[in-house]
Amino acid sequence: MEFLEIEWCTPLYQEALDLRHRVLREPLGLKLTAEELDGEYAELHFGMRNGSEDLAAVVSAKPLTSSSVKLRQMAVAPDRQGEGIGAKLLADVEAALEQRGYTQFQLHARETAIGFYEKLGYTAVGEIFTEISLPHRKMVKPYDDD
Repeated sequence: MEFLEIEWCTPLYQEALDLRHRVLREPLGLKLTAEELDGEYAELHFGMRNGSEDLAAVVSAKPLTSSSVKLRQMAVAPDRQGEGIGAKLLADVEAALEQRGYTQFQLHARETAIGFYEKLGYTAVGEIFTEISLPHRKMVKPYDDD
């Protein structure tokens, strides 16, 4: 499985958008909106694929400060879920971001995915909230309880 950085507004970025739509929005009867995509030019986009195959997993990273990022829009192709690709993608993304000076990671996890992120060292903080019609929790890594 090959780890890729995906440049904004390229054919590979469009493929990532298609995967995100198929996994994250279509099952909810929703579409990615222009408002949701606004600003993605300033984000970092990553993916995993096997050779010339379609993308198997994608995630974006939105810089918040010089040391923190928000991971968002994590999606793994339905036929590839359960293979460890999502965990591998996050490990590679975290390593790539750490090389750029990012040391704090956060994300909004769908309630059904909290266990997945906990296994990868993320800690749920705050209360459950609704985002795109589903319950979510903010998760952070590393956890700082100061």
